[in-house]
Amino acid sequence: MSKSFTFPLMAALPVLLASCGNDLDRYSRTTYSSYEQCLIANRVLIDRGLSNPCVYRSGGGYYGPYVRVVSGTTRYVGYDRLGKVSGSGLTYDSKRGSYGSFKAPVSRGGFMSGSRSGSFGG
Repeated sequence: MSKSFTFPLMAALPVLLASCGNDLDRYSRTTYSSYEQCLIANRVLIDRGLSNPCVYRSGGGYYGPYVRVVSGTTRYVGYDRLGKVSGSGLTYDSKRGSYGSFKAPVSRGGFMSGSRSGSFGG
């Protein structure tokens, strides 16, 4: 005799997962072939206070910081010492030509798990 089970929660799973999304979905990242390339490309951000802008990419190479441009303001989010998304970021207002900081959209559920960051002096 065969029994049939229904899982109504499973049917709702895609909707549930979509509601758990975060701001990082709206950011982009650049891939670099080496850590040094990433550091050189992001030197200005490092000088302005963005910590750990580069993280190792599991498929090879390195990711630069998360970047998002909204109404003339660019937001940059780097990584913490464990390679996870940092809790703070750097902003650049192109109209004023000034830099600032903001609380970054830290992802849920280990978005960056399995990544590791390099270290640099500064």
